[in-house]
Amino acid sequence: MKTNMKKTEKAPLLCGTGRLSGRRNAFTLIELLVVIIIIAILASLLLPVLAGAKAKGQNVMCLSNLKQMQIGWISYTTDNNDKLMNNIPSDNQNGQYIGNNPSTTAGFQPGQPNANWVLGDATSTDIGMLTHGLLYSYVGNTKCYKCPVDAKKNTSNASAYRSYSMNSWMNGVPAWYDNITPPPPQQINFTKLTGIVAMSSANAIVFIEENPKTINDGYWAQNLCQPTTWVDSPGHYHLNGAAMSFADGHAIMRTWTDSQVLQGVVNSAAPWNGFACDPHSGDLAWVQAHVTVMR
Repeated sequence: MKTNMKKTEKAPLLCGTGRLSGRRNAFTLIELLVVIIIIAILASLLLPVLAGAKAKGQNVMCLSNLKQMQIGWISYTTDNNDKLMNNIPSDNQNGQYIGNNPSTTAGFQPGQPNANWVLGDATSTDIGMLTHGLLYSYVGNTKCYKCPVDAKKNTSNASAYRSYSMNSWMNGVPAWYDNITPPPPQQINFTKLTGIVAMSSANAIVFIEENPKTINDGYWAQNLCQPTTWVDSPGHYHLNGAAMSFADGHAIMRTWTDSQVLQGVVNSAAPWNGFACDPHSGDLAWVQAHVTVMR
């Protein structure tokens, strides 16, 4: 007697699996090297793009700082019958920076005779130098005073809380030429916002990034009677450029070509004597045309 039995059918083996595979799937050494090389090439292409994006972001932040400061500066004139904020240099005889702490001295507070847009020296670690200045109540944020690029630097010359200074011809107290004997031909020291019409408010620099080697008080000096000499040096935090704002409220980023500025040359022994500009660059002439005009 025969017994009917069904044969059990085996599922076919897939190609490349099980016992018929013969080996495991894996990258060869050459394939791994190719992948690594491709990743390296992509990284080299992307890094400059990312660095450029970071630089642009820092530019935007810096310009935003200056626009906020500029709006505050203009708002002050609205509240004070068109008068510009005081811009007092550190060697002024009112003693603002000599032998005392202006952030805690009564005569230097807002509303007092020696009040200033910003107090003291930029290297001071006293945040009161900012918060007790005339500008702060209109800005309300100490971070606005510091360039984001400067904020990441850690050098002995870097300022503590401030990267920006004010054009000395914007209500400089006293006017810059008052410090010189004999006085040079008179340059206009603007004391009211409406007075800036003499050179156009769109062309008049108010705030500018200053070189960390020359930044001290909030007074950024230039002398039109010395057409080949920088007095204070501009900063160049932004790929050889600096941010600055103007009396009409706008702000720009300007790239410098002056080799003296880019090398950080300053006359630290006698800063009022300044240093020679690069004769092949038009940077100083451009700056002098945007700080004041001859009377």
